[in-house]
Amino acid sequence: MKAFAVKHLAYEHGPLSKILPEVEKQPYSLTSKQHEANEAAQGNFVYVIEVVREDGSTIYRLGYKYRSTDVHKRAGGALWEGVFIYKNTVRYGEASDGMYFDSPVEITDSEFYDWFRGETLGMTHIPDDLVGVLDAIFADPKNHAKPFKR
Repeated sequence: MKAFAVKHLAYEHGPLSKILPEVEKQPYSLTSKQHEANEAAQGNFVYVIEVVREDGSTIYRLGYKYRSTDVHKRAGGALWEGVFIYKNTVRYGEASDGMYFDSPVEITDSEFYDWFRGETLGMTHIPDDLVGVLDAIFADPKNHAKPFKR
């Protein structure tokens, strides 16, 4: 099974915690990459990673992951948040399979940083060996990951 990462640029779209109340009800992510959006919607996990700039450094924080089962375009060619073409989400009426943090948790793995730094905006396929890095953050009890409400 594939996994995908989506960058949430906090310096452009506000902190990830701003959308968390909506995400808790029905997780979603936004992208303009058609192929990845369609592939993710086939039951693959999407990891949403907040990108923060602090003191000249870029910091990546893991916000949530969910199993995407649906992808939408807005009617009439309108864009999500005025920028994105596609919205990946969970099919209406389905339980949300995934986890989230009340406050995103910093990713400190250097291999992940090296890979993610070079990825363009939008949705991107995560190499299999790096998915474990993200899942370990969710599994660590000190991070207090919560399952989505069903």
